[in-house]
Amino acid sequence: MAPSGLPFLAWPRPSGPQIRADLIAGASVAVVAIPQSLAYAQLAGLPPHLGLYAAFVPTIVAALFGSSAQLSTGPVALTSLLTAASLAALAEPGTASYLTLAVLLALGSGLLQLMAGVIGLGRFIERIPAALMLGFVNAAALVIVCSQLPALLGVPPARGSGPIAAISGLVQNHAQGVPATAAFGVVSLALLLLARRYRPTWPAALFVSVAAILFSRAIGYQHYGSVVGDLPAGLPALAWPTIDGVSVSQLMSGMVLIALVSFIEVTSSARTIAARTGTAWNVNQELVGQGLAKVAASLFAAFPVSGSFSRSALNLSAGALTAWSSIVCAALVGIALVFATSALHHLPNAVLAALIVSAVLNLLTPLELFRVSRFDRSAGATAWVTLLATLFFAPKIHYGLIVGLGVSAAMTALGHRR
Repeated sequence: MAPSGLPFLAWPRPSGPQIRADLIAGASVAVVAIPQSLAYAQLAGLPPHLGLYAAFVPTIVAALFGSSAQLSTGPVALTSLLTAASLAALAEPGTASYLTLAVLLALGSGLLQLMAGVIGLGRFIERIPAALMLGFVNAAALVIVCSQLPALLGVPPARGSGPIAAISGLVQNHAQGVPATAAFGVVSLALLLLARRYRPTWPAALFVSVAAILFSRAIGYQHYGSVVGDLPAGLPALAWPTIDGVSVSQLMSGMVLIALVSFIEVTSSARTIAARTGTAWNVNQELVGQGLAKVAASLFAAFPVSGSFSRSALNLSAGALTAWSSIVCAALVGIALVFATSALHHLPNAVLAALIVSAVLNLLTPLELFRVSRFDRSAGATAWVTLLATLFFAPKIHYGLIVGLGVSAAMTALGHRR
């Protein structure tokens, strides 16, 4: 039996069939993770190659120290949005100071998760009302979709922030749009959604990205549209994050929120995997694994990572048997960093926006909101108030979660009085 806290020492001895299964699953996840990672870095307000950094070493660390063998860790939409929301008022996206703060955010949120796992807070955190997170996740998904509309449609972004500003900006600036950009974005999104509906096992993200790169290069799209551009080749270097008290205090609410939301995302994925495979997982060990993955992200100039529900589902359906599939995925990301960054130069940013929107649409569950409201009025009120408050305060979406916690506590108190 492996020592406590070192689950990788208990991994089974590799066999031929297991190695083949994990190689296939890891490769399947990698072809989706590479374009998604570029897109989620853009969502976080960071250079695209940092998404690949976040999908490399952190993925390995989470696999080694987590308890769910098929859980796939790396950049995800919700954590990327929370990163951007936490840094919006502190630095300009894409600047060196913004990156410094993003790295510190990864370190802080990782240490919080690590400490929570070590002292056994997992079961306590699991008691956060599901209705609260239902409303928050649906609102966050709407915020993400609206934030990507300018890039998707080739329209200059609005000066303000939040969904209302994004939509009004589209109306006001539509005449300045670039038709070719809109074509790349809309066609890519349509293909991704059609593939999900009719060919869910296909690596649609890879196919769409490769086709877009080839077509973009053929028509010289970079001369009048936005592309990924030159990306640095090579593996990320190890460096200790810059820490100062002022920045830590400014980022503390963001650190707590990312640690909390990330853990709830991971819990959802791990429970689903355990139900389908019949294997056990340890909630506190998963906190440790996810915390160490975020710390690893901070040590390699990346931003906060989390368990991905969609890539974990793909990993499982592709036949992954052990956490070696995640090691394979990370190795392929590393190979891409060394040899394939130049091939990504002509990838339109509109396609990255389409990848984000396609993935985030899975988080929108309006029918579940109405179902909860129908069968439990208190839970429904919590969900809807959280949703509306999160939309109202966007991009400072953590205020919406605070409002939701207050409503949930009030509903619980009223229920006890009755």
